[in-house]
Amino acid sequence: MKKSQGIKLMGHVVSSDEAIRKVMVSAAKQRDSEAMVKALQRQCNELLDEFTAYRNARPVPKAPAKPRDGKAEKVRVIAGDLHGMRQDPAAASAFIADLKTLDPDEIVFLGDMNDCEGWLAKHHTIGFVANCDYSYAEDTKATNHFVDRVQAAAPHAVIHWVMGNHDDRVERAITDLTLGHQLDSAMLMKLWGPASVLRLEDRGIKWYRRDEIYGDGLPRGWIKIDKMCFTHELGRGKNAARDAVTRSAVNVTFGHTHRADAATVVFPGVGICKAFNPGCLCLMQPIYMHSDPTSWSQGYDVDFVAKSGNFQRISVPIWRGESLAGAMIERFKS
Repeated sequence: MKKSQGIKLMGHVVSSDEAIRKVMVSAAKQRDSEAMVKALQRQCNELLDEFTAYRNARPVPKAPAKPRDGKAEKVRVIAGDLHGMRQDPAAASAFIADLKTLDPDEIVFLGDMNDCEGWLAKHHTIGFVANCDYSYAEDTKATNHFVDRVQAAAPHAVIHWVMGNHDDRVERAITDLTLGHQLDSAMLMKLWGPASVLRLEDRGIKWYRRDEIYGDGLPRGWIKIDKMCFTHELGRGKNAARDAVTRSAVNVTFGHTHRADAATVVFPGVGICKAFNPGCLCLMQPIYMHSDPTSWSQGYDVDFVAKSGNFQRISVPIWRGESLAGAMIERFKS
């Protein structure tokens, strides 16, 4: 029988059938491993190509950043609903203390700075006798004292004063007394009207009546300063701010509800519009609410207004006689 020629392995000729079989099995495994390595290499190359494609994809174009308006041209403070004899002394003092640091260029009062209860509010006289515990003279004195303090704390501020529904009670009472005679009503308004008893003209304060129009397209009793409208009464429901901005489609600040509120709506063709209510500076639980708790809140608002008229609004709550603008105010001081 012919002897097996054998195969070379590690420099030696192997002729054993079992050894040859093992060599052949090992060679087959080596070929399989090499094929697997090549397949893995192809997958790695494909992943790398995919990653490169992602990296080199067309970038999202970046809009050029618009320059900021820069330093605020003026600071505006907005407050309302003091209610004269029904003011909260601690809340009023906290507001005035902040004014000293803010040193605003402009102040807007949103109305109802006098309370005008008692005989000036005929529907309260019988049902709420407790509301007759002060006179109109005392009510006026309380508001005058507040305005004196405001003007001392903010000597550089131009003050705008929007008439409220409580202020309107004086004119209604005078109209009843004079049976609607215009000349007699005008004479008594010069004597008793809020603008007269508060000496607004002598103080240099701009007064806006509820029955007059102060700009093209504006409702009666509204004013517009820069890109913001102001009025006293513009809704009173749970969602008063949203109702206000939906009805007006402009930036508007209003009072009357005694509740801090804000809402934003974007109108096609108009843009972003906001409505604000800063809250009140009066007592939180009036006599006529009896045991029914209110949802009122005390506070004021601040606008930082750029030359363009664009503004940043900050709402400042007052809680138990303390302004919550502490951090902001301390920053101003530094």
